Amino acid sequence: MKVDPSGVTRAARLTALAALCLVIVVLLLPAAISVSTGGTVPEFFGEFGQWLWPAVGVLVLVAVGLAFWERVRGHETSNRAAALDRVETRVKALLASSLAAQTQIKLGVLRQPKLAVRVDGETFSYSNVEAIYDRLGHTMVLAGPVGSGRSTLLRELCLVLVERARNDPEAPIPVIVDLATWRAYGTRKPTEFTAWLLREMNRRYGISRSAGTIWLRRERVAVLIDGLDEVPRVDRALCESELAPFASVVCSTGPIENLPTVHVEPLSRGQVLEYIASVSPRLDSLESALTPEIWDRLDSPLALNLLALTHLDKQVDTIGTDFVGSFVVERLSGQRGAGPTIRALKFLARLDRPDLGAPVHMPHRREWLPLLPTRPLWLLFVRAVPAAYAGGVCAVSFLTGVRLGLWAALVFVVAASALLVLVNKLPNVFHPPGRAHGIITAAMAFIAGVVAGFAIGLAGLWLGDIGTPWPYSVAYVFVVVASFFLALGFVPGDAPIPWSVLIAAAPGVSMIWTGPYVVLAGMGMGFSAGVAGGIFAAAVGRVWRTVRPAQQKRMRLGRPWWVQPAVPVLGLAGLVGGLGTMGSWGTALGVALGLLVTPTASRDYVWPFDALAEVAAEGVTRPLSLGELSFRRKALLHLAQDRLLLTRVDGDYRFAHVALRDHLAACDPTALVRATRR
Repeated sequence: MKVDPSGVTRAARLTALAALCLVIVVLLLPAAISVSTGGTVPEFFGEFGQWLWPAVGVLVLVAVGLAFWERVRGHETSNRAAALDRVETRVKALLASSLAAQTQIKLGVLRQPKLAVRVDGETFSYSNVEAIYDRLGHTMVLAGPVGSGRSTLLRELCLVLVERARNDPEAPIPVIVDLATWRAYGTRKPTEFTAWLLREMNRRYGISRSAGTIWLRRERVAVLIDGLDEVPRVDRALCESELAPFASVVCSTGPIENLPTVHVEPLSRGQVLEYIASVSPRLDSLESALTPEIWDRLDSPLALNLLALTHLDKQVDTIGTDFVGSFVVERLSGQRGAGPTIRALKFLARLDRPDLGAPVHMPHRREWLPLLPTRPLWLLFVRAVPAAYAGGVCAVSFLTGVRLGLWAALVFVVAASALLVLVNKLPNVFHPPGRAHGIITAAMAFIAGVVAGFAIGLAGLWLGDIGTPWPYSVAYVFVVVASFFLALGFVPGDAPIPWSVLIAAAPGVSMIWTGPYVVLAGMGMGFSAGVAGGIFAAAVGRVWRTVRPAQQKRMRLGRPWWVQPAVPVLGLAGLVGGLGTMGSWGTALGVALGLLVTPTASRDYVWPFDALAEVAAEGVTRPLSLGELSFRRKALLHLAQDRLLLTRVDGDYRFAHVALRDHLAACDPTALVRATRR
């Protein structure tokens, strides 16, 4: 019996992790806490008692490293038997989740019609794909139209090759990879094929990259490739040339140069009639309703399955030629959630996800934001963004006026309105469009801005109070130095240092009369608001750059304004918090100095502001998807799974067939909803 080295390594790693956790929790941590609270060091530690806390820290880091390694690489194997088991498990899961298997369960039939293949240039048909595979030297193209059963034949051949590899140590390990994921690891162009193949073998079957590299080099892996038709046409020629040295079997709608082609034969009329008879009496009325036009299209397992599921247990008078459309309508008829389900499926089908994926969790915004209609984007940029900014300015100015006085609040309102123009990359979006709808959206965004503004203001007051216990000289120097560095990021041009020195001199002189503490209090508020405002502007700019030019053009309506008038107006309304106390002009100066950070925080290349802006951009855009994929997305996807439109593989939803995905991507949701209600 061969031992998997990776399994032994993993067992040792898990044992070490458990031992470390036990030592930390049971032994070191209680002793260290006891010593810190005035207790005595246990005698068995001896002179090492003073190193208890460092030892805890080091062992915790080691344990975290082992846990991270286990999560990232713990599933990998370099053992042949383990790899074969994982290939078999996944391929059986793919077969069980296919539309053909689901149809067998629904109809109660034992098997699908037996498919036959024909070698290119020969007149005979064969039902033993394994024999053809051996005869052609273990290299061939399995060609046929969409729905002809190519993928099913490929998976069945893979299971046969798995059994062969178990019985013959010299036989290669078969793996099925889907070329639909070819673009998942690249940007504009496909990545190098070998690197992609090794990643797929690791991701799908847990085969370590080192073992995969050796097995590929020694030809110990038979690569069965599906999904070539999902590769963009611009990359198809490159893809075919890259896969040629590795591929054993390739599924395609057409031949590939320099590879022998095996054609999947269409179903005969006798096979169709035999299948209908096997479901008797549930499809007895179907045979008499088949017209010559239907017979011409009823030549594939997909068409037969869709037709049978659509007209199961029904008296059939007429049958349309759109099998996919009729199937979708029948599956969703009578469902209360048909409308939201159809919109969600259309949205997911247009995401262009690899491997027919229908994700529950939203991917990055660049994948789905261009699919949205103009209205939610218009509401975001023209209503929600200005209203949220106005609400934030109003709340911060109110807190500033209450705690720091009217002068500081007034400086904040003026500076925030002016800096909006400076950092705003969307001058033609922040304008009233001449239409009144969207008031509810604006009101909700304003409330959200007020809440966020109060949080930002409280953070600013906390920052301003940090320097209160500092010595006078330390606070003085800190204000001058901080003003200089804030000015460096604010002043444009190639020589900002002279101007930064002049700006830093302003608080240096003013603190002779006001003292540094009032300036520090204003700087805390200004810095907090400036960082938040800059990140918000950067996030909006990132979202805007994701929008397609056609969508942008439809939103550029009305007269261009430099700034939404509600921002300064509502900001001035927040000044009521400062009525009754004018405050110190030193505090107002501190607010202005703190706001100098706004341009720096709005830049896309300054860490950590760039990372925070990306998080904020994702948070801003997620609500836009609710019109297409609601909060009930799991329930909707589960409904689609029950209706055989989706399946589950490896815990993820995926479309039952590429034909269903393409039909839903191109459908008219309104017309489809009406059809399901008839």
